[in-house]
Amino acid sequence: MTKYDVQEYSNQLEKDLNLFEQWHTLIENLIDTESLEVILDILKKIVLFDLHQSKMVRIDTPKWFPATHWVTVAFAQIARNASLNDIEIILPQAQRVAEIHFSEWPNASFRFVKAPLDAGGYYLEETAQELRVVYWDIFDNRFYLDTEQFSKLVQTEAIQLGGVAALAVFQQRLTNIAKQLSEIGYDSVLPGMDNTDQDQLLMRQKELLPDVLDSLFVKAAEQQFILKKMKSADNGVEINIGEVAIQLAQSTLSEHQTEWYYKVVDENKDITIYTLFQQLPFFYKWYQTHINVVGLRDKREVFVD
Repeated sequence: MTKYDVQEYSNQLEKDLNLFEQWHTLIENLIDTESLEVILDILKKIVLFDLHQSKMVRIDTPKWFPATHWVTVAFAQIARNASLNDIEIILPQAQRVAEIHFSEWPNASFRFVKAPLDAGGYYLEETAQELRVVYWDIFDNRFYLDTEQFSKLVQTEAIQLGGVAALAVFQQRLTNIAKQLSEIGYDSVLPGMDNTDQDQLLMRQKELLPDVLDSLFVKAAEQQFILKKMKSADNGVEINIGEVAIQLAQSTLSEHQTEWYYKVVDENKDITIYTLFQQLPFFYKWYQTHINVVGLRDKREVFVD
Protein backbone atom coordinates (compact mmCIF):
# COMPACT_ATOMS: atom_id res chain seq x y z
CA MET A 1 0.00 0.00 0.00
CA THR A 2 1.33 3.44 -0.97
CA LYS A 3 0.98 6.37 1.39
CA TYR A 4 -1.21 9.08 -0.12
CA ASP A 5 0.36 12.55 -0.02
CA VAL A 6 -2.18 15.36 -0.46
CA GLN A 7 0.58 17.96 -0.81
CA GLU A 8 2.20 16.03 -3.65
CA TYR A 9 -1.18 15.83 -5.37
CA SER A 10 -1.66 19.58 -4.93
CA ASN A 11 1.83 20.36 -6.26
CA GLN A 12 1.35 18.28 -9.40
CA LEU A 13 -2.04 19.84 -10.04
CA GLU A 14 -0.48 23.30 -9.75
CA LYS A 15 2.24 22.33 -12.25
CA ASP A 16 -0.39 21.12 -14.70
CA LEU A 17 -2.50 24.23 -14.33
CA ASN A 18 0.57 26.45 -14.85
CA LEU A 19 1.39 24.45 -17.98
CA PHE A 20 -2.09 25.03 -19.40
CA GLU A 21 -1.94 28.71 -18.46
CA GLN A 22 1.24 29.03 -20.53
CA TRP A 23 -0.56 27.31 -23.41
CA HIS A 24 -3.55 29.63 -23.02
CA THR A 25 -1.25 32.68 -23.13
CA LEU A 26 0.38 31.49 -26.36
CA ILE A 27 -2.98 30.96 -28.07
CA GLU A 28 -4.32 34.32 -26.89
CA ASN A 29 -1.22 36.14 -28.11
CA LEU A 30 -1.33 34.37 -31.48
CA ILE A 31 -4.80 35.66 -32.29
CA ASP A 32 -4.25 39.13 -30.80
CA THR A 33 -1.06 40.23 -32.57
CA GLU A 34 -0.53 41.58 -36.09
CA SER A 35 3.26 41.60 -35.86
CA LEU A 36 4.83 39.09 -38.25
CA GLU A 37 7.85 38.48 -36.03
CA VAL A 38 5.69 37.95 -32.95
CA ILE A 39 3.40 35.53 -34.80
CA LEU A 40 6.41 33.50 -35.97
CA ASP A 41 7.93 33.47 -32.48
CA ILE A 42 4.66 32.31 -30.91
CA LEU A 43 4.16 29.67 -33.60
CA LYS A 44 7.58 28.16 -32.92
CA LYS A 45 6.76 27.97 -29.21
CA ILE A 46 3.38 26.36 -29.94
CA VAL A 47 4.91 23.73 -32.24
CA LEU A 48 7.55 22.87 -29.63
CA PHE A 49 5.17 23.02 -26.67
CA ASP A 50 4.55 19.64 -25.03
CA LEU A 51 1.18 19.56 -23.32
CA HIS A 52 1.74 15.88 -22.66
CA GLN A 53 3.94 16.93 -19.75
CA SER A 54 0.67 17.29 -17.90
CA LYS A 55 0.15 14.30 -15.63
CA MET A 56 -3.29 15.02 -14.22
CA VAL A 57 -5.10 17.42 -16.54
CA ARG A 58 -5.95 16.29 -20.07
CA ILE A 59 -7.49 17.96 -23.14
CA ASP A 60 -10.59 16.28 -24.48
CA THR A 61 -9.42 14.39 -27.62
CA PRO A 62 -11.63 16.27 -30.16
CA LYS A 63 -10.08 19.53 -28.91
CA TRP A 64 -6.50 18.35 -29.29
CA PHE A 65 -5.08 19.94 -32.46
CA PRO A 66 -1.78 18.87 -34.07
CA ALA A 67 1.00 21.25 -35.08
CA THR A 68 -0.37 21.53 -38.64
CA HIS A 69 -3.55 23.10 -37.26
CA TRP A 70 -1.64 25.89 -35.55
CA VAL A 71 0.63 26.39 -38.57
CA THR A 72 -2.54 26.87 -40.66
CA VAL A 73 -4.04 29.30 -38.13
CA ALA A 74 -0.81 31.33 -37.93
CA PHE A 75 -0.47 31.48 -41.72
CA ALA A 76 -4.06 32.67 -42.02
CA GLN A 77 -3.22 35.46 -39.59
CA ILE A 78 -0.17 36.46 -41.66
CA ALA A 79 -2.08 36.18 -44.96
CA ARG A 80 -4.92 38.31 -43.60
CA ASN A 81 -2.46 41.05 -42.63
CA ALA A 82 -0.79 40.89 -46.06
CA SER A 83 -3.95 41.65 -48.06
CA LEU A 84 -7.12 43.69 -47.84
CA ASN A 85 -9.06 40.66 -49.06
CA ASP A 86 -10.79 38.62 -46.39
CA ILE A 87 -10.01 35.15 -45.05
CA GLU A 88 -12.10 32.64 -43.17
CA ILE A 89 -10.77 29.88 -40.94
CA ILE A 90 -13.07 26.85 -40.95
CA LEU A 91 -12.84 23.70 -38.85
CA PRO A 92 -14.66 20.97 -40.82
CA GLN A 93 -16.76 18.57 -38.82
CA ALA A 94 -14.79 15.67 -37.32
CA GLN A 95 -11.51 17.25 -38.53
CA ARG A 96 -8.60 18.33 -36.34
CA VAL A 97 -6.87 20.70 -38.75
CA ALA A 98 -8.45 24.02 -39.75
CA GLU A 99 -8.92 25.07 -43.37
CA ILE A 100 -8.35 28.51 -44.88
CA HIS A 101 -10.90 29.96 -47.28
CA PHE A 102 -9.52 32.93 -49.24
CA SER A 103 -12.28 35.30 -50.34
CA GLU A 104 -10.87 35.47 -53.88
CA TRP A 105 -11.33 31.69 -54.25
CA PRO A 106 -14.58 30.82 -52.43
CA ASN A 107 -14.76 27.37 -54.04
CA ALA A 108 -11.38 26.20 -52.76
CA SER A 109 -9.94 25.52 -49.32
CA PHE A 110 -6.36 25.21 -48.10
CA ARG A 111 -4.51 23.79 -45.11
CA PHE A 112 -1.00 22.81 -44.08
CA VAL A 113 0.28 19.26 -43.98
CA LYS A 114 3.57 18.00 -42.60
CA ALA A 115 6.26 17.63 -45.24
CA PRO A 116 8.24 14.36 -45.31
CA LEU A 117 11.26 14.20 -43.02
CA ASP A 118 13.53 14.50 -46.06
CA ALA A 119 12.24 18.05 -46.53
CA GLY A 120 11.16 19.16 -43.06
CA GLY A 121 8.69 22.02 -42.71
CA TYR A 122 5.10 22.12 -43.98
CA TYR A 123 3.22 22.24 -47.28
CA LEU A 124 0.23 24.50 -47.91
CA GLU A 125 -2.16 22.37 -49.98
CA GLU A 126 -5.49 22.87 -51.70
CA THR A 127 -7.56 20.26 -49.92
CA ALA A 128 -9.74 18.88 -52.75
CA GLN A 129 -6.91 18.17 -55.22
CA GLU A 130 -4.09 17.90 -52.64
CA LEU A 131 -1.98 20.21 -54.79
CA ARG A 132 0.83 22.05 -53.06
CA VAL A 133 1.19 25.82 -53.17
CA VAL A 134 4.10 26.64 -50.89
CA TYR A 135 6.65 25.04 -48.59
CA TRP A 136 7.12 26.76 -45.23
CA ASP A 137 9.94 25.96 -42.82
CA ILE A 138 9.44 28.05 -39.69
CA PHE A 139 12.69 26.95 -38.05
CA ASP A 140 15.13 27.22 -40.97
CA ASN A 141 13.39 30.32 -42.39
CA ARG A 142 12.44 29.06 -45.85
CA PHE A 143 9.37 29.93 -47.94
CA TYR A 144 9.22 28.40 -51.44
CA LEU A 145 6.60 28.14 -54.17
CA ASP A 146 5.95 24.75 -55.77
CA THR A 147 5.83 26.03 -59.36
CA GLU A 148 4.92 22.60 -60.74
CA GLN A 149 1.85 21.96 -58.61
CA PHE A 150 0.74 25.60 -58.52
CA SER A 151 0.62 25.60 -62.33
CA LYS A 152 -1.66 22.55 -62.07
CA LEU A 153 -3.79 24.26 -59.44
CA VAL A 154 -4.61 27.24 -61.66
CA GLN A 155 -6.12 24.77 -64.15
CA THR A 156 -8.62 23.33 -61.66
CA GLU A 157 -12.29 24.25 -61.84
CA ALA A 158 -12.39 25.86 -58.39
CA ILE A 159 -9.61 28.27 -59.36
CA GLN A 160 -10.81 28.83 -62.93
CA LEU A 161 -14.18 29.97 -61.57
CA GLY A 162 -12.44 32.81 -59.78
CA GLY A 163 -10.95 34.08 -63.04
CA VAL A 164 -7.87 36.17 -63.72
CA ALA A 165 -8.73 38.83 -61.13
CA ALA A 166 -8.89 36.28 -58.31
CA LEU A 167 -5.58 34.75 -59.38
CA ALA A 168 -3.99 38.21 -59.33
CA VAL A 169 -5.25 38.84 -55.79
CA PHE A 170 -3.92 35.51 -54.52
CA GLN A 171 -0.54 36.02 -56.18
CA GLN A 172 -0.26 39.50 -54.68
CA ARG A 173 -1.11 38.08 -51.26
CA LEU A 174 1.66 35.47 -51.46
CA THR A 175 4.11 37.98 -52.91
CA ASN A 176 3.47 40.35 -50.00
CA ILE A 177 4.02 37.55 -47.49
CA ALA A 178 7.27 36.53 -49.19
CA LYS A 179 8.58 40.12 -49.17
CA GLN A 180 7.77 40.53 -45.48
CA LEU A 181 9.46 37.23 -44.64
CA SER A 182 12.53 38.21 -46.70
CA GLU A 183 12.83 41.41 -44.66
CA ILE A 184 13.34 39.36 -41.48
CA GLY A 185 15.90 36.98 -42.95
CA TYR A 186 13.85 34.32 -44.74
CA ASP A 187 14.97 32.71 -47.98
CA SER A 188 11.81 33.35 -50.01
CA VAL A 189 11.64 32.02 -53.57
CA LEU A 190 8.37 32.32 -55.53
CA PRO A 191 9.30 32.12 -59.23
CA GLY A 192 6.78 33.75 -61.56
CA MET A 193 4.49 34.91 -58.75
CA ASP A 194 5.33 38.63 -58.67
CA ASN A 195 3.61 40.51 -61.54
CA THR A 196 6.35 43.17 -61.43
CA ASP A 197 9.14 40.62 -61.88
CA GLN A 198 8.45 38.61 -65.05
CA ASP A 199 11.60 39.45 -67.01
CA GLN A 200 13.80 36.41 -66.53
CA LEU A 201 12.00 33.30 -65.27
CA LEU A 202 14.61 30.58 -65.62
CA MET A 203 13.78 27.14 -67.00
CA ARG A 204 14.93 24.00 -65.18
CA GLN A 205 17.30 22.91 -67.96
CA LYS A 206 19.78 25.23 -69.61
CA GLU A 207 19.39 23.53 -72.99
CA LEU A 208 16.18 23.58 -75.05
CA LEU A 209 16.19 21.00 -77.85
CA PRO A 210 14.73 22.06 -81.21
CA ASP A 211 11.98 19.40 -81.13
CA VAL A 212 10.65 20.78 -77.83
CA LEU A 213 10.41 24.26 -79.32
CA ASP A 214 8.95 22.86 -82.55
CA SER A 215 6.15 21.20 -80.59
CA LEU A 216 5.19 24.61 -79.21
CA PHE A 217 5.03 25.99 -82.75
CA VAL A 218 2.59 23.21 -83.63
CA LYS A 219 0.38 23.57 -80.54
CA ALA A 220 0.22 27.36 -80.96
CA ALA A 221 -0.70 27.08 -84.64
CA GLU A 222 -3.50 24.64 -83.83
CA GLN A 223 -5.10 27.40 -81.70
CA GLN A 224 -4.48 30.16 -84.27
CA PHE A 225 -1.53 31.68 -82.40
CA ILE A 226 1.69 32.47 -84.21
CA LEU A 227 5.02 31.64 -82.61
CA LYS A 228 7.57 33.92 -84.23
CA LYS A 229 11.28 34.54 -83.89
CA MET A 230 12.24 37.46 -81.65
CA LYS A 231 14.07 40.34 -83.30
CA SER A 232 15.70 41.44 -80.05
CA ALA A 233 17.42 38.11 -79.27
CA ASP A 234 19.87 35.89 -81.14
CA ASN A 235 17.88 32.84 -80.12
CA GLY A 236 14.32 33.29 -78.95
CA VAL A 237 10.64 33.14 -79.88
CA GLU A 238 7.48 34.89 -78.74
CA ILE A 239 3.71 34.54 -78.84
CA ASN A 240 1.57 37.66 -78.90
CA ILE A 241 -1.75 37.57 -77.05
CA GLY A 242 -3.34 40.93 -77.72
CA GLU A 243 -1.13 43.55 -76.07
CA VAL A 244 0.72 40.91 -74.04
CA ALA A 245 3.51 38.56 -75.17
CA ILE A 246 5.26 35.54 -73.73
CA GLN A 247 8.86 35.18 -74.81
CA LEU A 248 11.17 32.17 -74.62
CA ALA A 249 14.73 33.37 -74.98
CA GLN A 250 18.31 32.25 -74.50
CA SER A 251 20.86 34.26 -72.56
CA THR A 252 24.64 33.83 -72.59
CA LEU A 253 26.28 33.10 -69.24
CA SER A 254 29.79 32.59 -70.58
CA GLU A 255 31.58 31.64 -73.77
CA HIS A 256 30.43 28.04 -73.44
CA GLN A 257 27.30 28.30 -71.32
CA THR A 258 23.80 29.60 -71.97
CA GLU A 259 20.39 29.23 -70.37
CA TRP A 260 16.76 29.58 -71.40
CA TYR A 261 14.15 31.69 -69.68
CA TYR A 262 10.61 33.07 -70.01
CA LYS A 263 9.71 36.74 -70.14
CA VAL A 264 6.16 38.07 -69.90
CA VAL A 265 5.87 41.37 -71.76
CA ASP A 266 3.02 43.40 -70.29
CA GLU A 267 3.14 47.18 -70.22
CA ASN A 268 0.59 47.32 -67.38
CA LYS A 269 2.46 44.77 -65.24
CA ASP A 270 -0.77 42.88 -64.51
CA ILE A 271 -0.05 39.52 -66.12
CA THR A 272 2.09 36.66 -64.82
CA ILE A 273 3.09 33.39 -66.42
CA TYR A 274 0.45 31.65 -64.28
CA THR A 275 -2.18 33.96 -65.77
CA LEU A 276 -1.10 32.72 -69.21
CA PHE A 277 -1.23 29.09 -68.04
CA GLN A 278 -4.82 29.73 -66.98
CA GLN A 279 -5.81 31.53 -70.18
CA LEU A 280 -3.84 29.48 -72.74
CA PRO A 281 -4.49 25.74 -72.29
CA PHE A 282 -2.24 24.85 -75.26
CA PHE A 283 0.69 26.67 -73.59
CA TYR A 284 0.07 24.91 -70.30
CA LYS A 285 -0.22 21.47 -71.96
CA TRP A 286 3.10 22.02 -73.76
CA TYR A 287 4.66 23.22 -70.50
CA GLN A 288 3.36 20.19 -68.57
CA THR A 289 4.48 17.72 -71.26
CA HIS A 290 8.06 19.01 -71.12
CA ILE A 291 8.09 20.19 -67.51
CA ASN A 292 11.40 18.53 -66.61
CA VAL A 293 13.04 20.75 -69.23
CA VAL A 294 10.93 23.91 -69.50
CA GLY A 295 9.43 23.99 -65.99
CA LEU A 296 10.19 27.06 -63.92
CA ARG A 297 13.35 26.63 -61.89
CA ASP A 298 12.44 26.40 -58.21
CA LYS A 299 13.57 24.70 -54.98
CA ARG A 300 12.54 21.22 -56.13
CA GLU A 301 14.64 19.53 -53.45
CA VAL A 302 12.07 20.33 -50.73
CA PHE A 303 9.07 19.07 -52.68
CA VAL A 304 9.12 15.37 -51.91
CA ASP A 305 6.30 13.12 -53.14
